[in-house]
Amino acid sequence: MDEALAEIRFDGIRYGYWQKVEIRESVDDLCASVRLAITSGYGFQDTGHSTETRTLKPVPCSANTVADILIGGGLVTRVRPDNIRRRVDAESHAIHIEARSLGRELVDCQYSKTLSGLKLGEIVKRICSAFEVPVKIAAETAVVPDFSMQCELPANALINAVRSANLLLYPQPDGGLILTAPTDAAPVAALVYGVHIKRYEVVDEFKLRFSDYVIKGYDYGSDTALKGAIKDAGIGFFRPMHIVADRHGQGLGGCDRRARLERNRRLARAHRLDLEVSGWRYQDAEGQWQTWAINTQVRVIIPDEGIDDVFLIGERTFRLDDKGGSVTSLQVMRRNAFLGEEKKKTRRGAGVKGNK
Repeated sequence: MDEALAEIRFDGIRYGYWQKVEIRESVDDLCASVRLAITSGYGFQDTGHSTETRTLKPVPCSANTVADILIGGGLVTRVRPDNIRRRVDAESHAIHIEARSLGRELVDCQYSKTLSGLKLGEIVKRICSAFEVPVKIAAETAVVPDFSMQCELPANALINAVRSANLLLYPQPDGGLILTAPTDAAPVAALVYGVHIKRYEVVDEFKLRFSDYVIKGYDYGSDTALKGAIKDAGIGFFRPMHIVADRHGQGLGGCDRRARLERNRRLARAHRLDLEVSGWRYQDAEGQWQTWAINTQVRVIIPDEGIDDVFLIGERTFRLDDKGGSVTSLQVMRRNAFLGEEKKKTRRGAGVKGNK
């Protein structure tokens, strides 16, 4: 059984035995979010000491503090605190911490920057470097003729450009980001309902879909208007989505292609599985414990739903509370939900083969 603990480390000192834990990551967000809570009587202290109850001490933290979040001794994310609250009354003493990983500044700040003739990977590097956010470029990227932000959130500009290129930009354990493609690697584990999966939800989110997708742009070189359009045949009433093509994605595809990507991505994301599994880690082929991670694939087997297929993890949340213990929530979808490609028809069954 996985007995991993969640810990937070300030200046080399680890604090554990948290009463409530929530650590969330998604391939659609540039930073991980963390919530930790403890109440006196639960043995909060440096994990190198005994677990006897003692009074909670203030967390050594300022607006400039960077802290490490660990699970089972392994780094999960590196964060800056958003909010630390200490609540004291005659009978209890509690500490609540809310924090996000280093990509937080890309989400919160407004910034202006103009770049020309650079590959998308170099643009991501330069923007992240300005905010001291580590980034790894793990994909070949095309040249973007013009990239411009004017008093806007860097996260929005980067995500728009990255999606136009069919790539992902998401958090890493060091608090930084990785620019990469949706993985096509083999599943890291097989999850069977009743064995590994405690509960599941089959989700059809119809609000994600629209009847018509229209992308409008402008070619300044030829002084002509651009337009691309495509329909979702499954929506039988008028529900349009008109998008003005920003300049972040120029050089990464025409308006018709971008309309098709938007439709296909939404089609795939509208149908997903939400899974809850025990613990925060799984055992790999060598029997080593590994924490669940986004942009990895798993095989999901739910006989009553006729599901035996490979899905990509798009969102992952570690949770701990007094009632449910430690659990991991996994939001899994078809890989083409992130790639923007239509699912190809095949005569083969729904098994693992042929679904990468």
